[in-house]
Amino acid sequence: MSTTIQSKPNEPQTGQFNSIGDTNVQIEIDQIQLVTFRVGKVQLGINIDYVQEINRLMEFTPVPEASPHIHGVVNLRGEVVTVLDAHRIFDLAKPETMSTGRNLILKIDGERLGVLVDEVSDILTIKRDELATRPSNVREVDRRFIESVFLRETDVVVVVDPHGFLAAIDEFSL
Repeated sequence: MSTTIQSKPNEPQTGQFNSIGDTNVQIEIDQIQLVTFRVGKVQLGINIDYVQEINRLMEFTPVPEASPHIHGVVNLRGEVVTVLDAHRIFDLAKPETMSTGRNLILKIDGERLGVLVDEVSDILTIKRDELATRPSNVREVDRRFIESVFLRETDVVVVVDPHGFLAAIDEFSL
């Protein structure tokens, strides 16, 4: 199963938007859409402008002597895409089974990158002023990956900075 999200990276969404399940959603300029996903017990979100598609787990090829954050590479319609393991990046325990696991395929600054997550939850449409600045006491996710947080009645969605994923690859040196 592959779901393609039609959006223009790094541009705010306005007007009609065709999202997962072909549901039309009206997006206002002061709103943002977040694709929410879970890694371990942590609920995370990323701006939908960076999400190109969501795939079931795919067969991957390990990369010898690569950063420990790299899960491997996949062949995505003829293009080799690096897939990061979010558990390793955020230093969170991996579940025994990844039956609901997904690959988020992101497009960041023109580069395609996969991120292995436990499950994709929902797409939230929220007002930008509902996002709070990143707190100093977040322990479950490294602060350098946090762009902001969204407080819901039952939990907190940590909004990740997609550029942190690119930095995670580069920070490892042999």
